[in-house]
Amino acid sequence: MRFELPLWSGFTASLEQYPQRPAIDANGEVSYAELAERAKRLAATIQHELRVTEGVPLTAVFAYRSQTAFAGVLGALLAGHGYVPLNRTFPVDRTRLMLQRSRCRSLVVDNGSEPQLETVLAGVESQLTIICPERADVSELAAKFPTHRIVGADDLRPSEEWKAAKVASDAIAYLLFTSGSTGQPKGVMVSNSNVQHYVDYVTKRYGFSSEDRFSQTFDMTFDLSAHDMFVAWQNGACVCCPTAKQLIKPGAFINDARLTVWFSVPSTAVFMRRFGVLKPGMYPRLRLTLFCGEALPVEVAQQWALAAPNSIIENIYGPTELTIACTAYRWDESTSPAESEQGVVPIGNPFDRMRAL
Repeated sequence: MRFELPLWSGFTASLEQYPQRPAIDANGEVSYAELAERAKRLAATIQHELRVTEGVPLTAVFAYRSQTAFAGVLGALLAGHGYVPLNRTFPVDRTRLMLQRSRCRSLVVDNGSEPQLETVLAGVESQLTIICPERADVSELAAKFPTHRIVGADDLRPSEEWKAAKVASDAIAYLLFTSGSTGQPKGVMVSNSNVQHYVDYVTKRYGFSSEDRFSQTFDMTFDLSAHDMFVAWQNGACVCCPTAKQLIKPGAFINDARLTVWFSVPSTAVFMRRFGVLKPGMYPRLRLTLFCGEALPVEVAQQWALAAPNSIIENIYGPTELTIACTAYRWDESTSPAESEQGVVPIGNPFDRMRAL
C-alpha cells in the first residue's frame, strides 16, 4: 500500500506558518489556530468513538454555510475519514438516502440542521455517533434518538488526543452524490491523491498566496467547493463563505469580503449582469476569476473583464469523476471572441499530464 501526504497536510503546514491569519470567514473570521483546535477536537472524538471501523471510513457533515461545516470537513479528514457533505436545503428524503448509501457511522451536525434530524434519521437502522459541537446540553437529543450515540460540545475529546493517521494514496477524501441518469443519488468517491494532485497543480498555475481571499459560492455538496477549501488552506489563504442572504447580492459580497479570487458558475455572473452590477471597475481587488459548471457566454466574460479590470479570467471544465476540473481556457479580449463558437467561451486545453480524447 502506498502512502502520501494526507489532504489535510496543506492546512497544517499553513497552520504552522500563519496560525493567526484567518482560515475562514463564515459569519465571522476564524484563525488557522482556532479552526485547527475545533477540527482536532472533532477528529479526536471520532477516533475515540469509532475505534474499530469496517469498510470505507466516512463521516457525514450535516452543516450549511457555517463554521461547523468547515470544522467538520477538516475533522473528518484529520480522523482518517473521508467526508460526506449533506445539505439541509435538499429534500429530506434525498438526504436520508445519501446518508444510508454512504454507510457513515458518524455525523457532525450544526444547530441550523438539527431540526431536520428526526426526519433524516427515520428509517436509519445502523447506530450513528452524532456530534453536535454547537450544543452543550444534548440530553433532549439523546432522549429523542436512543438508538444513536449523541455527543455534545462538553463531551468532545481534547485536541491533544488527536492522532495523525497514515493515509493511503487511494483513500477516499470525499464522497459526493450526483443526480445520476435515473434521478437517484449516485455516489462518486474521490481519492486523497487525486484531490492533492489537483491542489498542487492549480497552486502552481495561479500562484496563490496567504494574502488571497477566496469566495465559496458552492455548497459543499458540489465538488467545486473542494477547490475553494483545499487550495486556499494549502496557501495560507482565507475561504470566505457568504450566507444565503449574501449570495443574493454577490456583487456586494465581493467587495465587503475583500475577495481577490472569485469562483462560481457562469449563471451567477449572468444574474449580476441582469441586475446591473457588472459595471466597469466595480471589483478592482479581484486578481483571478474562475468559471465552471456551465457554458460561459462571451458577453458575460467581456463584461466581467470590464468590471474586474485587474483579474485574469479562466473558464475551466471537468466532471466530478475527474476531480474538480481538467481543462482551462484563459480569456483574452483581443483573441477570445473569434475563438468562441455560438457565443460560448471554449473550455480550453487539458491540464498538465492530462490528455483530451
